[in-house]
Amino acid sequence: MKQNVGLTSPERITDASPPPPRRTVWEAALEAWRSSRLFTLVLLALALGLGAYYRFHKLARWDMNGDEAVAWAAAIKPALRQVTATFWRFENGGKLPLFHIALHEWVRLFGDSLFAMRAMSAALGTLAILLLFFAVREAGRSLGGAAGAEAGEVGGAFAALIYALNLTILASDRTAREFPLLTVAELAQIIFFLRAQRCGGWINYLGVAIFTAIMLPTNYTASFLLAAEALWLGGLLIAGWVGSARARELAIFAPGFAVCAGVAMLAPLLPGIFATSRQAVAAGAVGWIKLQPIAWPYTVFRDVVGKWRLFELFELLIVFGLFWQWRSAGRVAWAFLAVWMLGPVLTVYLVTYLIQPMEFPRYVLIAFVGLFALAGFGAGSVRSTAVRIAIAAMIVHLSVPLVDDWFKALRDGAWREAAALAMQNAGGGKIAVCPSYNLQVVRFYLPVARRPAAVGMDGEKCSSAPVMILSGQGVMPDQEFAAAQACYPRLIARLQLVEVRGR
Repeated sequence: MKQNVGLTSPERITDASPPPPRRTVWEAALEAWRSSRLFTLVLLALALGLGAYYRFHKLARWDMNGDEAVAWAAAIKPALRQVTATFWRFENGGKLPLFHIALHEWVRLFGDSLFAMRAMSAALGTLAILLLFFAVREAGRSLGGAAGAEAGEVGGAFAALIYALNLTILASDRTAREFPLLTVAELAQIIFFLRAQRCGGWINYLGVAIFTAIMLPTNYTASFLLAAEALWLGGLLIAGWVGSARARELAIFAPGFAVCAGVAMLAPLLPGIFATSRQAVAAGAVGWIKLQPIAWPYTVFRDVVGKWRLFELFELLIVFGLFWQWRSAGRVAWAFLAVWMLGPVLTVYLVTYLIQPMEFPRYVLIAFVGLFALAGFGAGSVRSTAVRIAIAAMIVHLSVPLVDDWFKALRDGAWREAAALAMQNAGGGKIAVCPSYNLQVVRFYLPVARRPAAVGMDGEKCSSAPVMILSGQGVMPDQEFAAAQACYPRLIARLQLVEVRGR
């Protein structure tokens, strides 16, 4: 008689595995509370949401400024050849028209309204928030080992939040100029640079070379980041010689050669860039930059944060990150972020005292991003979820009022109103613009048919136009400003940073 081997056999019942215990709601909530990945995603979403809102909110709140008008004058040309020619007519040198070409294509798609042109910068600034997260995360993964990986991921989200709400960065990201494009290219280059150090690969080397070749001609200040990377690679080389095992694990020469390859891509253009840069310096293009107090490398970071209590928080986070990561490989990631922060500022400091004063905050924006990365990495080194939430709340609490107050203030000249008043009083004649650097912004606010009527006027040479729009008090030499007023003694209106005058 055959033995019953059905599903109810004792053997089959014995071999069956018991179902896994079901988690309680409390256990699931506790796991979510302790999850660094979930905290990172929520914090990054908050950074992107706030960052996008403040970058696009009331984007045309203030009138166009003279720098934006120069970009507009090139971007609206119908052909790329004309865009390039217009760029070289206005710009001082030290860069190529990459941003103006990009803006030209953007204008073809979305028009040349002030909102549309600034929207390109706002979109790039929002993208930079995400790229900064990846850059800090990659620093932790590539340089910090297991100890720095979690701190890098959480710290990247903190850095993104700081970047999203920083007033200096926000103002730059709301302006139709090349700096948001430059920051995006620099962050992408840093990501590929770090990956090349960790795992090599032709894709990473190619990424380093391509973004090096993009960021350098966008603005010459990108060379300050290359100086920081050279300092970093040199430091690793020395550390390897003196016996650092971690330094020997990281690639040094291959990423360095990739950077050099990116510079080599620009070789045919470099002589012209250097020549125009020398001419611009000789003509006084940066002569307005004054020598700053010797403590400038410290005070520039303090000032860019905007509030002393917030700066103290960043200092505390940076010190904590160093303390927590010192005994692990995470200190290497911390050191890279410190070089990223300090390298560009120290390079500018060196150039200032050896060649020409260059201590201007806009030229070291990437160093400020390094400060945010380093403070974020320190915050990411905190293990307590409650403390992490408290730090994020403090960052928002201390940053948002600065941004809100900034939105309430008048920032730039009342060019729209000045152009309308000048057109009313010109009687169909020409409109003089002094200094002529602001000629394009006046033309932007004039009807297309009347734009040729605006003419530039500089110095003490009077124009034959019946009406003049005058600006630059405190920037122009006092003698030239007084001479321009003497040419047009009748004050029609005194507006925000602008006067409309007649004969």
